[in-house]
Amino acid sequence: MIPVVGVAGSFRGRRWLIRVFGWLGLAVVVPVLAACAARSLERPELVPEPTETGKGPVILNRNVDLLFLVDDSSSMRLSQESLLRNFPVLMSALENMPGGLPNIHIAVVSSDMGAGDGSVPGCDATGGKNGIFQYTARGGCTATGLDPGATFISNIAGVKNYAGSLPDVFTCIAALGQDGCGFEHQFAAITRALGADGQAAPLENQGFLRPDAYLAIVMITNEDDCSVPAGVPMFDTSANLTLASVLGPPSNFRCNEFGHLCDGAAPGRLAPGGDVSATQAYNNCVSAEGSGYLLTVADTAARIRALKPDPDSQIIVAGISGPETPYGVHWKTPSVNDAGPWPEISHACTAADGSFADPSIRTSQLVREFGANGLLLPICANDFAPALSLIAGKIIDRLSKPCIAGTVAKRPGTTVDDCAVLSTSAPTDSTGSGTLSIESVVRSCADTGGVGPCWQFVPGENTCTGQSVALVPDPAAPPPAWQSITVQCSLCVAGVPDPARGCP
Repeated sequence: MIPVVGVAGSFRGRRWLIRVFGWLGLAVVVPVLAACAARSLERPELVPEPTETGKGPVILNRNVDLLFLVDDSSSMRLSQESLLRNFPVLMSALENMPGGLPNIHIAVVSSDMGAGDGSVPGCDATGGKNGIFQYTARGGCTATGLDPGATFISNIAGVKNYAGSLPDVFTCIAALGQDGCGFEHQFAAITRALGADGQAAPLENQGFLRPDAYLAIVMITNEDDCSVPAGVPMFDTSANLTLASVLGPPSNFRCNEFGHLCDGAAPGRLAPGGDVSATQAYNNCVSAEGSGYLLTVADTAARIRALKPDPDSQIIVAGISGPETPYGVHWKTPSVNDAGPWPEISHACTAADGSFADPSIRTSQLVREFGANGLLLPICANDFAPALSLIAGKIIDRLSKPCIAGTVAKRPGTTVDDCAVLSTSAPTDSTGSGTLSIESVVRSCADTGGVGPCWQFVPGENTCTGQSVALVPDPAAPPPAWQSITVQCSLCVAGVPDPARGCP
C-alpha cells in the first residue's frame, strides 16, 4: 500500500489528484494551515474500456443509527398510520440480510420546534419539542416496551433495551399525532437532535449517534421545511397581519414566499385582479438560499455531512414527502378584514386515502445533496411499503462490500486483475467529526503475495451478481475507526476477444 494523506475524490482522467490535508497512517503528522501543494499518482492503465467503479465499506462493524423525523402537524395522521403499518417491511429486510439484524439504534424526533412568541396557534415560544427524542407511549399503547430510562431503541448483537418486538416498540413511540406546530422545522429538528447545530445534542439523545456507525435519516412530512434561524421574526403576528405588511398574513404561505424562488423570483402573495378564485402556477422552484429568512439547504447538508469522516459512504438521507411539482398558489377569503384574498399553496399530490402533500422544494433539495445516498420517495403512495423497502435496500448496500458486475480484464500479459483501489479511512482515535481522513492506494493481493494491506475478489454479497471486493488488513497496524474503498476495474468488451488481457 502506498500511503497518501488527503482526499483524492473520484477516479478522473489518467491520474489521481491528491490534496494533502490530514493524517498519514503511521508516518509523520503533517499540519495544514492553508491550501497545500498537490501531487499526482499514476493509476494503472485501464484498457480496454469500458471501466466499472464500485464503492463500499470495509466491514469493520455493522452499526446503523436510524433517525426518523416525523411531521406531527395537522393532516399527518394517515401518513403516520402508513409508516407504522409498514414499518415491519423495513425491519424484515434488515433481519433477513446476511448476518441478520445490524447493530441498530432507532430514534424518533418531531418536526415541532415551536414558532414565534406563542401567538401562533399550536406553536409555543420555547422551541416546541426541541429536537428531543420522542420515547413515551402513544397511539393507544399503555407502555412502550422500552427499558426504564431508555430514550431510543437499541439492539446490539441481540442485546436489546426493550421487551417484545422491535416493530411494536417503534409503533408505540412513533405515533406522534397531529398536534405539533404547523410551521414545520424539519432541518432544525434533525440538526438539533444530532447535535449538528453547533450545540451538544439534548441529554436524552446522548449515546444515540456512534462515530463508526452508518447514519440513516428518514423524513416523513407533507409540508416543506420552514426552519428559521434564531432572531429572525418570521412568525411575527403583531406587525404582520395583512397583505401589505412586510411578511404578509400569518399563514404557512410565508414559508413559500420567503423560502422558495420560482423562475428566479418569490411566489407572489397578491391574487391576479384581486380575484379570490384565481390560481397561479410556478415552475423551476428552488430553495431561496440567500433570503436570510430560513436555514439554508447547503448549510444544513454540510452540518449533517460533518458528522461522519466519509459522509459519501456513511450517511443516507431519505425524504418521504410531496413532489416538487406541480407548484401552484390559490387564494382564500382572509381571516381578518384585508385589502384582498390571502394566498395559500396548493397541494402537489393527493393519495387514494385522501391524505395530501404540498410541494417539497427544500426537503427534496436536501435529499439530493447526498447524491446516490439520497432517496426521494412519495408520501402520496397507497402505502409506504415500497418506500421502506428501498430504504432498507440502501442500508443493506452500505453494509455490503463494493461490487464489480462485469468481466474484469487482466493486466496485459499477466493473470492479475486490472483494477485500481483507493482506501478512505479514519484513524482509531477519530471522533467522527468529518474533519479527518486518510486516503491510500491499495495494492492487489496478487502483488503482495496475500500480505495485507491488499485487496482481493470474493464471491458477490447480497444483491451483487458479480464479484465483491474485500480488503485484507495490515496485521501490524491498528484497525481504523472506519474505512471504505473505491474500486475501478477495466472490463472486457463483450464479443471482442483479447487473449493478452484475459478477455474471451
